[in-house]
Amino acid sequence: MSEVYAITNLEGYAEEMRVCAAKNICDTYDDDLNEYISIGQMINLVKENCLGFDEENRPMLDENANGEIFEQTCVWIHNIGLARLAAKDLVQCAWSDKENTMIFWTENKNESKSKRKRNKKPKG
Repeated sequence: MSEVYAITNLEGYAEEMRVCAAKNICDTYDDDLNEYISIGQMINLVKENCLGFDEENRPMLDENANGEIFEQTCVWIHNIGLARLAAKDLVQCAWSDKENTMIFWTENKNESKSKRKRNKKPKG
């Protein structure tokens, strides 16, 4: 059975977990992490995944809960990043009924241009 820990500084834990997740995705991230996941959202994620609360109402975590919080934070940051790229039209996205999830891809710029040229009406 793994040890259980009480989080004594919930905001500090949330900030550190968020930074670790961002660095797991990209060593040199330079975006404001609040644009991806706020400290309030991180605190809610901790509370949702904790084992319970001690007598001082501090969240209790073990290794598994800590890992789950980390994984969910990584997925959250990754998904927001993909959504931002799609909004800037840097990646394409669509819903896949077959996979029951969003799928993302990039277009080959040369291929797109050649397709557009072929689809133009001939002059004359």
